Amino acid sequence: MSGTCGRISGADAMRERMRYRSFGFLLSAVLLASGLHAQTTEQQIVADAAAALGGRDRVLAVKTLVVQGGGHDLNVGQSLRYDELGLQSDVWQIRDYKRTYDLANGRARFEVVRASQYPYYQGIGADRVIQAIDGDIAFNIAGNGNAQRVFGGQAAARRAEYLRHPLTLVRAALQPSAILANGRSQGGERLVDITSGGVKLTLAIDAATKLPSRIIQVVDSPTMGDTVMETRFGEYAAVNGVQLPARITTRTDRWLSADVRLLNQSIEGDVGSLAAPAAVRSATQPPPPPAPMTTAREIAKGLWYVEGTTHKSLLAEFSDHMLLIEAPNDERVRAVLAKARELRPGKPVTTLLVTHHHADHTSGVRLAVAEGVTEIITHRSNVAYLNDVLTRPHTINPDDLAKKGNVKLPKITAVDDTGVLRDAMMTINMFHIRDNSHADSMLMLYFPNGKIVTQPDIYMPNDARNVIEGEPLGHAPWLQNLAANIALRKLDVQYHAPIHGDYVTNKQFLDSLIFMTQFVPGSKSTN
Repeated sequence: MSGTCGRISGADAMRERMRYRSFGFLLSAVLLASGLHAQTTEQQIVADAAAALGGRDRVLAVKTLVVQGGGHDLNVGQSLRYDELGLQSDVWQIRDYKRTYDLANGRARFEVVRASQYPYYQGIGADRVIQAIDGDIAFNIAGNGNAQRVFGGQAAARRAEYLRHPLTLVRAALQPSAILANGRSQGGERLVDITSGGVKLTLAIDAATKLPSRIIQVVDSPTMGDTVMETRFGEYAAVNGVQLPARITTRTDRWLSADVRLLNQSIEGDVGSLAAPAAVRSATQPPPPPAPMTTAREIAKGLWYVEGTTHKSLLAEFSDHMLLIEAPNDERVRAVLAKARELRPGKPVTTLLVTHHHADHTSGVRLAVAEGVTEIITHRSNVAYLNDVLTRPHTINPDDLAKKGNVKLPKITAVDDTGVLRDAMMTINMFHIRDNSHADSMLMLYFPNGKIVTQPDIYMPNDARNVIEGEPLGHAPWLQNLAANIALRKLDVQYHAPIHGDYVTNKQFLDSLIFMTQFVPGSKSTN
C-alpha cells in the first residue's frame, strides 16, 4: 500500500471538525431546551431526595403540613452528671407536639404541651409553649393569645427550626435562590450543604433509599462553643403522596436532646392563617435592657454576697488574692469582677470556685479565665467537663477567650469528698453533696467565720419560680437532702447564702423544711 493511503486532506479535516462542532451545538441546544442539562453533584443529591419524598413536582406542590405526636425533651446542660449517658435528670414529657406549616407562604407554628419530671421546679402541671415564624419574622404567642416578636439569634434559630424537616428543607433547596455546596459521600449517606435565607444546614440522604436521614447544623453555645445539632428521621410512610418521617430524634453534640414520635400527619389540611399580626410585623427591636445593678454586702469578714440577678455570686478575700464563687454567664462575671476591683483594688481575682457542671452556673467560666483566673476549684467529676469547656473551638461567635488566642489555661484543682481552702484571712470548707438527684457533682461550701452555708440549686429561698401552696420554698424535695448533708458534716449553721434565692437564717430554712413535708409525698423532716 502506498504511504499516502487513508490520509485526509487538510480541507477535509476542517469540514469534519465543523460537522461535529455543529452537531455538538445542536445537541446542547436540544438538552437545554428540554431541561436535561447536566446536574452538579449537589443538585443531584437534592433531586434524589425530592424524588424519594414523592417527586419534585409533588414536593413543590405541597401547600400545608400538620404533624402531631409526643415524646420527650431533654434539657441540655442540666444533666445529673457529665458523661456519655448525659442528660438523664431534667426530662420534659411532651404530651402534645404539634407543628403546623404553611409552606406556600413560608410560615409555621410550633406548639408543645410539656410537663417536667420535676414539677416542683417549673410549677405544678404542664407548660404550653407556642412559637411561630412568618418569613423572616419570628414571634412567640403567650397563653392569653398576645404575640411578641423576637429578634437576632432567636429569629435566626426559628428560621433554622422551620427548615429542620425533610419536606421544608428539600423544598427550600429546590428554589433558585438556594446555595448548594460540598456534595459528598460519607459512610452510607450522601451529603450536601444548603444555604437558604442566610441559614446554612447540611442535608444527608440515605445512599440506598435516597430518603433524608439527617439534617445537621453547627450552632453557637456560650458554654460549648461550636456545637453540632443533628436531627435524624426514620419510620417513613406515605401521606397523601409524600413520604414523611414518623420518628424524629435530635442530638445536641453527643447527647440526645429530643425524641418525638408522630402519630398523626396530614397534607393539604386547613391550617387557618399563620400570618404574623400587624403589631408584630411593625415591631422594632427594643434596646438591650440595662445591666442589672450589682450590689455586694459583707456577710462575714472578707466575704461578700453579690446580688443583682437570679444567680448570686460570692467573693472571698484571701491574703494575696480574691476568690470568685460561681460564673453563671459573661454579663454576671463582668459585673462581679468589676465589683471585686471596687472592693479590693489591689487584690486580683485569680481563683474561681465552680459548684457544679450545669450550664447556667458555668457559662461565664471562659470569660473568667480571659480576665485573669489562673486556678479553678471544683468537684472531681466536673474536671473533664471544664477541660472541654476551656478547649472547644468558638469560631461561630468568638468569645473573649477565643479572641485572646494562646491563653495559658488555668490549673484545675479537684475536690473529692471534702476539701479546705485556708490562709491567715479566710477559711472555706468544701463538701461533696451526697445523694442528690439534681446533680451528683455539687459542692456545698461552709464559711466558719460566719457560720454560713452556700450551695447552688438545692435550696432557693424566696425564688418566685418555686412556689408550693403560695409558699416560696425553693426546690422543696431537696431541702431534706440539704439538711441531711449538713447533719452528716456536723456543721453549725446560722445563715444560708444560696446561689439562687435570698440570704436567710437557718431558722427560715428549717421552717421551710417542716412546711414542705405537708405537700411533698414521702418527705420527712430531719429536724
